Amino acid sequence: MSKAIAIKPEEDFARSYVDGLILEKLTEIESAIKLGELAEKLEEPGLGLATVRSLLASRPEVFAYHERRWIPATRLESGGRPFNEIVALVLGAFGRPIRLSLLALEVARVRRAGVEETEAILRRVLDRNPNFVLLADERVALLDWGFNAGDETTERALALNQIAPETLQKAHEALKGIDWREEGAVAKAVAKAAPISLKALGAVAWQSVNSQDPRSVLIYDAADFLREALSLPGYLLGPDGTLYPAAEAKKWVTTAVKVAEKIAPTVEVEDAAPIEVGADDIGKLVAKVLASSESVTATKMLEDLYEITPSNKTFPDDLENVMVGLKGQGEIQWVGGDRFRKAGEIPDFVDTLPEPFQFTSSDLVDEEGELVDVELTDEGLSSSLRKLLGHPLATDVLDEDILPAPRNSQDTLRLVLKHIHRELGTFPLSQVPTGWLDAEPKLQELILIDPNGRELQAWANMETRLIYNLVDWWYEQPVESGAVFSLTKTIRPNVLEFTWLDQPDPVVYISNQRMEELREIARSAEGKSTFELLTEVMQHWPKGADYLTIHAEINVVRRSTRRLIASLLSSYHCFYQRSGSPVWHFDAKKVELGFDKTKRKFVKK
Repeated sequence: MSKAIAIKPEEDFARSYVDGLILEKLTEIESAIKLGELAEKLEEPGLGLATVRSLLASRPEVFAYHERRWIPATRLESGGRPFNEIVALVLGAFGRPIRLSLLALEVARVRRAGVEETEAILRRVLDRNPNFVLLADERVALLDWGFNAGDETTERALALNQIAPETLQKAHEALKGIDWREEGAVAKAVAKAAPISLKALGAVAWQSVNSQDPRSVLIYDAADFLREALSLPGYLLGPDGTLYPAAEAKKWVTTAVKVAEKIAPTVEVEDAAPIEVGADDIGKLVAKVLASSESVTATKMLEDLYEITPSNKTFPDDLENVMVGLKGQGEIQWVGGDRFRKAGEIPDFVDTLPEPFQFTSSDLVDEEGELVDVELTDEGLSSSLRKLLGHPLATDVLDEDILPAPRNSQDTLRLVLKHIHRELGTFPLSQVPTGWLDAEPKLQELILIDPNGRELQAWANMETRLIYNLVDWWYEQPVESGAVFSLTKTIRPNVLEFTWLDQPDPVVYISNQRMEELREIARSAEGKSTFELLTEVMQHWPKGADYLTIHAEINVVRRSTRRLIASLLSSYHCFYQRSGSPVWHFDAKKVELGFDKTKRKFVKK
């Protein structure tokens, strides 16, 4: 059994949907002793053994562990009840239409009767009992899932169907313009308003075609309406009684898997001693990796070969034993976390540093023969600039100081995408705190999952300090510089939740119009010093700009180090800060004053 754990409403919704998937397969196979058989049938929607085990053990009102096997809980609850009541309980447990053949199979098990005999009785019941609705595709539903009303007053009908007047009003507004008397009205209404409550949908139709005049003819038929609504292709009934586009289901599965991971440590499973991984076992595990076109996790291999999941108390030791055994095998390669793949299959481009990341230097000299573009030591910079040199948004590939791991590690990072990385499909590890990703191995596969359940394979190179293969998602983002996203750790190693945040970073955001202006400056940058380019950039900021903003913009024009930009701002008379202000200003009249000679002693040799 499971211990109490906080589950959000949207998480409970998602797991209820997945409970239905599990319940369907469990009913098909009658019962499950070894959960591997059940998990195999659920591979297509994306459910593994660990998820199945966790969800089974944490929802006793749906799944029962009886006589050392898992069965639907309604099988125990329905014993000895009348036929009609058994049918209602089974349908209620699913919460959505199920195949008549499957319903007959389960009712037969409850009654310990023959399937053919039970199906014949069931068809007679469905024909005579108005509480059940047989759909055209031979699925069965409960009438009460839809709006069930006849000649009642509006107030009485809403109360019986538990619909608030404001809910009905919103549904009317969403369905404005639907002619409920024409053919195909239900399909048009759902296409227009989905996701929409099935009861609210029916209430609008009922109120639109039925009159409150007691002498009028009643046109709305609850069973016919439900039959049509539940038969629409491309839509499904959610656990909350709402019709959703079927494409939403993938997102629910992803959420349910996360719920299963969250509650897995609370599920108590009997354990023996940790497994011993012998040579034969290693051979089977290696063969599994070699047979896959993708990486395979040690966690998944433990599930498949031993039916061991994170719910087992011995799981940490079991995982370590498998990892040790696999890391020494030359045919496969460890790619971070608990992932392995065929040796030699890592893309070549993730082991190279793209040429655009190299910095451009200028050897132009002034009238006195001194270099125009020079870097100063820390002593030549203000304390605020020295501090900003360590800011994650100032650092980048080939221009960072790797810091010690922070004392308190956070699960979620707020990260900012700059233009060069958007164009190259990369991201710098300089924004990721030391230790947030494991230091080894050198090349690591990362799996990013967005809120819609889409997955993206990325590669982290711990030596080049870059994450690669992000271009597909980067170009979905219209902001060229300054888009903000978050990465959140999951319980699975190197599997990260990815989310775009609504607002760009206010400091390094560059509008599309400004990007074009900067590119125009870049087109004429040949033969110019970085100092001269910086003066052109600063002309856009009559009220001044933050150092990080200036640094981001000049790097669109020319790839330049953080220290160089800080040094130019600090050592030329035309750049200045007002007392107490963090922003930098540009005075075009002082350009001819050139370099501040008091800073010459701080020039780096």
